[in-house]
Amino acid sequence: MIRGPAVTAAKEYDAFAPYYDDFTAGSDYEAWTGEVLELAERLGLRGRRLLDLACGTGKSFMPFLSRGFEVTGCDISAAMLAEAARKAPEATLFSADLRDLGRIGCFDLITCFDDSLNYLRDEQELARALRCIAANLGAGGIALFDLNTLLAYRSTFAVDSVAVRNGTVFMWRGESTADAAPGCEAAASIDVFTHRADGLYERISTRHAQRHFPRDRVTALLARAGLTCLSVHGLAGDGALDRELDEARHLKALYAARSAKGGDAK
Repeated sequence: MIRGPAVTAAKEYDAFAPYYDDFTAGSDYEAWTGEVLELAERLGLRGRRLLDLACGTGKSFMPFLSRGFEVTGCDISAAMLAEAARKAPEATLFSADLRDLGRIGCFDLITCFDDSLNYLRDEQELARALRCIAANLGAGGIALFDLNTLLAYRSTFAVDSVAVRNGTVFMWRGESTADAAPGCEAAASIDVFTHRADGLYERISTRHAQRHFPRDRVTALLARAGLTCLSVHGLAGDGALDRELDEARHLKALYAARSAKGGDAK
């Protein structure tokens, strides 16, 4: 059942769906997929059954499809899923709240990217999501997910910026501060301005509220969910993965985990 803040998130992304791909045009999903797949294979990934949580418009899973993965994706926004279905009719897509996913299958790889888990409002909700990941991992399966670092909330979420892509204007307004504390709540508003037929602009506004989850709390929650944390990496400025996470230098953290019953990393 979708409740509370999840309803808000679904509405925000329903409104934002037609513009999401332009907004994220600067993100190189092909290169990102190569990085995370290299990591997953180093950790022992063998199969090609992928579950992509919070898959959005499909940008996060399209490079996996082209690499021969059998893709299942879910998202809380019907409009985002419609965009994904248009791109990838061969993928299995459904609407779901990742906190209440239940067991839907047995997957070799589970991903959750684009700081989707940061939209969860507290540790209890993150724990529920991690338990759902654990419930759907096959034997030896790998889970990969990213989270925003404290630096992201002290920088990106604390400034204003404007970008123009394909004639659409995106105005980002950060509501955080440069001294945001670990575990903080943060938000940013995005105003989208598009041309109308009469020559004027139409404005669509969305607000994105998130929470920072410190590394030590995430690893503790992984253990409680029955998952073993295999590694934690920082995302470098060029999109590459650094071996170690530094929350004062990296904007994102990538976590790799597997079922606590799945054995040691290779």
